[in-house]
Amino acid sequence: MSYTKIALVVALGVALPACGTTTLSRVSNGTTDQPVWPPVDKARPLVQVTTYPSLAALRKIHPGMTKLEIYQLIGHPHYREGMVGVREWDFLFKLPQPMGTADQYTPCQYKILFDDQMLAREFHWQPETCSEILTPPPAVADTLPAPSPPPGEKIEAFEVSSDLLFDFDSARLKTDVPIDPEVLAKLRSATQVDAIRVIGHTDRLGSVAHNRDLALRRAQAVKNYLVSKGVPAEIIEVQGRGSTEPKVTCNDRARAALIACLAPNRRVRIEIRGH
Repeated sequence: MSYTKIALVVALGVALPACGTTTLSRVSNGTTDQPVWPPVDKARPLVQVTTYPSLAALRKIHPGMTKLEIYQLIGHPHYREGMVGVREWDFLFKLPQPMGTADQYTPCQYKILFDDQMLAREFHWQPETCSEILTPPPAVADTLPAPSPPPGEKIEAFEVSSDLLFDFDSARLKTDVPIDPEVLAKLRSATQVDAIRVIGHTDRLGSVAHNRDLALRRAQAVKNYLVSKGVPAEIIEVQGRGSTEPKVTCNDRARAALIACLAPNRRVRIEIRGH
C-alpha cells in the first residue's frame, strides 16, 4: 500500500472509536508530574518513515494544537493508542546528531498529552536532552558581541520575572505590572532615554518555535503597556529569544518541581540606552 493510501486510512481513523489504552501516565487535563514511558521495543509506527521526522515539523508543534494538526506534521503515534478519546500519544523517533558524532541518529521518545478538550497541553522527551536537538543554530547576529554604546551613552537594564507579569504559558499581561514608578518616569523622559529594548525569555518547556513566539508576544505586551503609560512607541524595540539564554538548568522529573526550578529562565529584560 502506498504512503498516500496509508495516510488516508489513518486520517479516516480520526472518526472511528479508539482502540488500545487511553493513557499510560496519570494525566489530569493534559498534565502529569510523572510521565510513564512505554517499552522502546513495543513501538510500531504505521509508516516507518515517520521514525525520522522533520525537525522543522517538530518545531511547529505547540500547546493548543489538535490531534489532526499534529498528525499532519509528524504522523500517527507509534504505539497504536488510537485517535479518539486518547489523552496520550507516544512516539519513538531517531533524531539526527551533529556532524562528527559517532552515531548518526539518537533514539528519542516523545510524549504529547491532551487536555479535556483534546488539545495538546504538555510535551515530554526521554531522555530530556533530546529536546536540545530541536534548538536551531543561532543566527549570525546572535553570535556577535553586543556593540558598545557610543561615547557619552550608557545602558541600564533590569529584569522582571515573567511569572509576575503573565500566567504560565500565557502572553496576556496581568493587571498589576511590577515596574517602579520612578523607572516609568525615566522611560517617558526624552531628555534621558534614546532607545528601549524589551526582550522576552522562556524556559525550555514546549517546542522551540512556540517558545520563540511566546517570548516575542510577551515582549510586545510589555511594550504595549509602556506605550499606554506614555513611553513613545517609536523608541521601543521588542525581541523574543525563547529558551536560548537560560539562567538555570534543571533536571527535576516531577512536572511541578521542574516548572518551579525553571522560573528564573522565564523573564522579561528591559534595556535602556540613554545619556
